Amino acid sequence: MYLIVLSGPTASGKTRLAIQLAQHYDTVIVSADSRQFFREMTIGTAKPDAEELAAARHYFINSHSIETNYSVGQYETEALELLQELFTKHEVVILTGGSGLYLKAVCEGLDTFPEVPKAVQAGVEADFRAHGLAYLQEALKAADPDYYDEVDLDNPHRLIRALSVYRSSGKPFSRFRQKAAGQRPFHPIYLQLQWPRATLYERINQRVDLMLKAGLLEEARSLFPKRHLTALQTVGYQELFDYFSQQTALEEAVELIKRNSRRYAKRQMTWFRRDGFWKLFHPSEWDAVRKYTDHAIQYRLSWSQERHEDKADGKLYQEDNCIARFKRTLRKDQSLTVAHKAPPLPLSWILWHQVRLLTLEDEAAFMHTDLPTDELNWPIALPESLPNWMQTTISPTGSTYRIPR
Repeated sequence: MYLIVLSGPTASGKTRLAIQLAQHYDTVIVSADSRQFFREMTIGTAKPDAEELAAARHYFINSHSIETNYSVGQYETEALELLQELFTKHEVVILTGGSGLYLKAVCEGLDTFPEVPKAVQAGVEADFRAHGLAYLQEALKAADPDYYDEVDLDNPHRLIRALSVYRSSGKPFSRFRQKAAGQRPFHPIYLQLQWPRATLYERINQRVDLMLKAGLLEEARSLFPKRHLTALQTVGYQELFDYFSQQTALEEAVELIKRNSRRYAKRQMTWFRRDGFWKLFHPSEWDAVRKYTDHAIQYRLSWSQERHEDKADGKLYQEDNCIARFKRTLRKDQSLTVAHKAPPLPLSWILWHQVRLLTLEDEAAFMHTDLPTDELNWPIALPESLPNWMQTTISPTGSTYRIPR
């Protein structure tokens, strides 16, 4: 049983690619988008439209009401029960969404946190009512900078939860998020969509404009009387609620939606970089995605990348055997990747593809290897064209390639 886990930041193109995968494998899609569960929120959550829902069967879209307090723990239980049923009919199922915690809950299980006394949580909630969201954000930044870099800072529910754990235990919330992966009856295949950051931010801005043309203002106005509900404490609605309350002008509210959406995307990318099991793809690379998922199923492949400050150690595994390996070093937005081991044909392309996708944000990127590179059409870089630190790093043997943009 194979669970293809497709993720990436907001506006990266997950819906379209998930449908292509579902049609390719004649299977269904399980959503792990924590905002698309709620049937009252449609335009602001970028749900699949009627045509997309008809193109592939979706689960956990419009499955709950905003009146329901729905937790990630409940989702884990219900999603695993659903998958157990779906895998009796399908060898492959697609799980997709940008909510990293919900993906983690399904694929690994949730971490165990200490019990928080009600009085402690009530105290944090009182601070929120008295001082606002900015106070919670600054308090979390001081108490737990690691979680601050990952969490949705515009979601007060998550900030209150993290600060409550910190105040009751004396330990950062992130300290409890170290649980080993739980046993699952399926083999996950992790795919992450990758855009250059500037391009992604422009897509986000354009999507907000399209949402407004589609009626986001009217949708948010209809939800304004219920603005206190947890499900509505989210980007795209809170900014318009402030406009309806005459705290901001409409133009300012729209700019805040775009800004906060970009910030949310940045936090999503931070979250996904923490986990080294993602195989990266540009959304336009359907042939490569299909080829990789077919190979991953046939050969039981998995990816691993360990990050250490400005270095990363990438490995491709076939079951428990490492069949490819590279080391990547990044300095001042210039990277050098040294490929030590390449997988045999027909899998060798996977190594070169991952190396290239990792360099999308680099000002200059090079790869050095003495492995066969018959599949590459990258230009060979002359030694004098390398940055000084690379010239003293690479070995005299092998060839160095300039990685194309």
